[in-house]
Amino acid sequence: MAGYIIPAEHAAMAGNFPPGTGYECVEITEFKDTGKLDKKGNSRYEVSLRFDNGGSTKVFGSLPYDEEGNLLPAVAAMSKKDQDAKIMGMVSAVKAICYSAGFTDEYMGENGVATDHLVGRSAYIAWLGRPDDTPQGVKAYGDVKDFITKAQYDKHIAAGDVPEDNRTFAWRDGGNATSSGGPTNPTNGAAASAPLPPPPPAGGARRGPLPPPPVRG
Repeated sequence: MAGYIIPAEHAAMAGNFPPGTGYECVEITEFKDTGKLDKKGNSRYEVSLRFDNGGSTKVFGSLPYDEEGNLLPAVAAMSKKDQDAKIMGMVSAVKAICYSAGFTDEYMGENGVATDHLVGRSAYIAWLGRPDDTPQGVKAYGDVKDFITKAQYDKHIAAGDVPEDNRTFAWRDGGNATSSGGPTNPTNGAAASAPLPPPPPAGGARRGPLPPPPVRG
């Protein structure tokens, strides 16, 4: 029986871990509904990212919509003021990913956002790698600290910058830390509260022009 030949590029990629802390260009390989609701009745989504070395990570968040763009019952039952506050926070987290992938305010203002159109596009992140001092046998993972624009990425790379890692871990402070270094949820913490980045310059994404507006039905 003949054996198998594994292409060199696949052999190089398989089993690789994400890189250490730095600014990274990644490919969005999946943006999907997990089929679950969070504790407040919002839809949970999962974004899969692949690094150039073949390593991967995931980012999780929530949105107040169903797949047709309708407000979910828990959000629809809120007052207009509470609705607006919730929508602003959760949609801002997704827009940060969109800006990173080359979407502009003009495009999103006219067409909205179909998350399927993010798949296959490049995005740029401030990445916090697995801590070098993780004790043997302890699970610790990397985090997406922020999604950034291509222009911001280029500036950091040119300057030789490294993202500030302000995470805390139990093995560093005697067990009082609450962060375990899991994947960042972009709807919580600094990524959600920080101002949205400006849209990147034309042609910033490496995956080509913006897609046509979504078609439903």
